[in-house]
Amino acid sequence: MAAANKMNSAEQGAGSSELRAPESRDEILKAAIKLFANRGFHETSMAEVARAANVSKALIFWHFKTKEDLFMAVLNRLLEPYVIDFAEEAGALDEIAQIMQLVELYLMFVRDNASSIRFFVAQLMRGELASDALTGPVMRLYDGYRGLLVDLIGRAQAKALCLKDFPAAAVARMLLSMLNGTLIEMLFAETDHADVASAIAMIRQWLFGGRAGVAKDAPPGL
Repeated sequence: MAAANKMNSAEQGAGSSELRAPESRDEILKAAIKLFANRGFHETSMAEVARAANVSKALIFWHFKTKEDLFMAVLNRLLEPYVIDFAEEAGALDEIAQIMQLVELYLMFVRDNASSIRFFVAQLMRGELASDALTGPVMRLYDGYRGLLVDLIGRAQAKALCLKDFPAAAVARMLLSMLNGTLIEMLFAETDHADVASAIAMIRQWLFGGRAGVAKDAPPGL
């Protein structure tokens, strides 16, 4: 009974008003995201997170037992939007429209989730995302996206709708290189959002000659 009634040291240090605050965990995660992104995991202390979140250090340990637990919670928070929102009705579109929809989804995702992508890039550069548990979800999403592109490009080539001079996988790799280059520019060069439309138009021109559709008897290598 005595053990059941005994609070641990973290609970004793955290004020009751803090424990009742529903936003406390969210504020801790927001502060941790910024600190981990700017300083890295090893250079960030729990005391710094507490100061940035304007909470007690004891409250952080009440929510997260270790700094590793906090780091994992940050990663899970940032991974939430990493899904492919490719509606089932996209199947009713032709291959050109589907490919361009995927291109637009990629660029809009980068624009709308720039802060979380900067975080992952920073951690990768510091070598702090070596575990498959951390990089796995992102890489699985990337592989799935690449697989969709290869399939759609292959189908478009079979109908003579797009560039046929190279295998579908090679065209997809080049397209991803273009998109990844645009990603870096958007993240670190503060590219104007209007450039997204320009990037989409250039990719369309490269793949399809800039046309809304191409006749099935069009010659190879547009």
